[in-house]
Amino acid sequence: MERTRWGIIAPGKIAAKFADALHAVDSAELYAVASRSSERARSFAEIHGASQWYGDYTELVKDEDVDIVYIASPHTFHAEQAVLALTHNKPVLCEKPITVNHSQANELFDQAKRNNLFCMEALWTRFMPVFEKIDEWIATDQIGEVQMIRANFGFSFQFDPKGRLFDPNLGGGSLLDLGIYPLTFAQMVLRDLSPSKVSAIATKGSTGVDENLGMLLQYDSGVIATLSSTTRANTGYIATIIGTKGKIEVPMFWCAQSAELYSTDRAEEVLVDKAEFPHFCNGYEWEIQEAQRCLANRQLESTKMTWQSSLDVMKIMDEVRKQINLSYPDD
Repeated sequence: MERTRWGIIAPGKIAAKFADALHAVDSAELYAVASRSSERARSFAEIHGASQWYGDYTELVKDEDVDIVYIASPHTFHAEQAVLALTHNKPVLCEKPITVNHSQANELFDQAKRNNLFCMEALWTRFMPVFEKIDEWIATDQIGEVQMIRANFGFSFQFDPKGRLFDPNLGGGSLLDLGIYPLTFAQMVLRDLSPSKVSAIATKGSTGVDENLGMLLQYDSGVIATLSSTTRANTGYIATIIGTKGKIEVPMFWCAQSAELYSTDRAEEVLVDKAEFPHFCNGYEWEIQEAQRCLANRQLESTKMTWQSSLDVMKIMDEVRKQINLSYPDD
């Protein structure tokens, strides 16, 4: 089987997990890594088994043996680095959020289309196989008509004004890093319908970015999604889909490996079914497999993570930031 040779831009913690997953996926090969620091790139290559390393991103995308580039840098560098790869004829898998705002994302996908190249946002939740079972439960009327969606996502982080989560120059705040997950969960459940109304409130920290964020989405169908994110506290990680005659609970929903189906016809909740789809590595393998499948089939985008899906979530996040009065230099 022909191997897909991956190049990684920005060798940080996420890139390390992604590299581990590459080793677990058949036909995937970690071929090259690039950093602004040659020493850091060489160290990552030695630890994770890449045969090539570069102290310059352009050198990596010029390497003819790189089949696809994975971008793992902070949010504000995504657009620039993705365009760099695309203009050197390299397909792209870019960490979420794919860009800082809707305008950047739209320009990026336009570039991919012009170059006839695959491009996909690496929002791993979209690729977890358990969501196929969840879709089946909803489609076969196991919970009746969906009425409400609840999802919260947050961790307690130590404050660092220059850190990625708190620095507005790096796209800091809970929304782009954490809030994107409950937003994506709601959009997945509702098959990427656009909300008719978005309401948002936030508590900002000393650097001006959102540290506590609440979002309320209303859809034309009547469904209401109650979503939140925070960098100040560890939240519960069970997302819930509530229907007229049942509900679905999804533990650790952003990297879900299981889901539970309950009947709620009466006041008592009865467990009806449980689905389990464990990761065979660390969860990043699913997006790697999907990217490689798309490349093999010469697809420009994935049906699981379409360009429009990315644009829709980015549009919602732009509206949320507008309502909480949060802007970034790239805006």
